[in-house]
This record gives sequence, C-alpha cells and structure tokens, in this order.
Amino acid sequence: MKKTSLSLNSEDQIFKSLDFSETSLAEHYFSDCTFEHCNFTESSWKNALFCSCIFKDCNISLVKLSGCRLQDVSFVECKIIGIDFFKCDTTFLFSITVLKKSFLQYCNFSNLEMKKTSFNGSKIHSSRFINNTLVEANFTDTDLQGTIFHNCNLSKSNFCRALNYTIDPRINNIKKAKFSFPECIGLLKTLDITIIYP
Repeated sequence: MKKTSLSLNSEDQIFKSLDFSETSLAEHYFSDCTFEHCNFTESSWKNALFCSCIFKDCNISLVKLSGCRLQDVSFVECKIIGIDFFKCDTTFLFSITVLKKSFLQYCNFSNLEMKKTSFNGSKIHSSRFINNTLVEANFTDTDLQGTIFHNCNLSKSNFCRALNYTIDPRINNIKKAKFSFPECIGLLKTLDITIIYP
C-alpha cells in the first residue's frame, strides 16, 4: 500500500490500495468516487465533501470528521473504529445509505437523521445512537453488542436476526419495528421483571 496525494477535486475516480493514514484531506471534494482497500487511519476529513462515494474494505479508524459532509455515502466491509459521526456538517443533507458487513466500534452517531440506512450484516460494538431518527433502518443480521439506543425513533426498522441488542421500549420509539425470536428478549432486559422459561 503506497502513500499518495490527491488534488482538491476528484470526480468519477477509483482509488485502490492507497495509504492515506495521517493524511489531511481537509477541504477536499470527492464526487462519485470509489475507494477500495485504502487505509485512512488517523486522517483528517475536516470540511471535506464526499458525495455519492463508496468505500470498500477500507480502514477508516480514528478519522477526524469535524465539518465533513457525507452525502449518499456507502461503507462496505470496512473497519470503522473511534469515529464521531455526529461531528459531521448536517447543514446540508447528511446521508449514509449503507454500512454493510462492516466492523464498527466506539462510534458515536448521536443526533443524526439516518432514515432507511442499512447496517445489514455489520458488527456495531460499544457505539452510541442517541436522539437519532432511524425510521425504516435495516439492522438485519447485525451484532449490536454493547451499543446504546437512547431516545431514538426506530419505527418500522428491521432487527430480524440481529444479536446482542438492548433497546428500552420506554425511551425509544419501536412502533411497527420488526424483531425475531428469541433475540427479541433484548427488549425486556431493561425492565425489572423475571422471565420464566417453560
């Protein structure tokens, strides 16, 4: 994997096996670009714009997102650790459409609108969803160990075959959401009750 530098504006390009670790992409503009097998560890995306971009099998750990604009962005099979997504610029349309089959840990999505976002097949560990709009989000086959949902709108979301989630229905809207048995017991963990199995 080689180090590289980029022009401030990139459109319709494919970047493969490049090392952007500890690199500043501040103020850069990417449109309809694909990044494959790239390393962005500890890079800075301050005030950058990623529009209709796809990240495949990339390491996006400890990236600084202050003022970054993510619009119609997809992450597939990526490693994403220690990211404060809530620091993105939401003045314009914030939209992560897909976070599929990725490993996320210690990420914070608080206060973001993420309607219809697909997290299908991901592992989302020890992360935070606080005051989020997650209407019709797709969490099928997702492992949510240690992840917090607080004051979220999860109506019509899909948690079928999701694992290790704890969602308090008293402080989250789960109207018409889908859950599968026996994993749906996670909806009762926060209640002071005893469950007797037959």
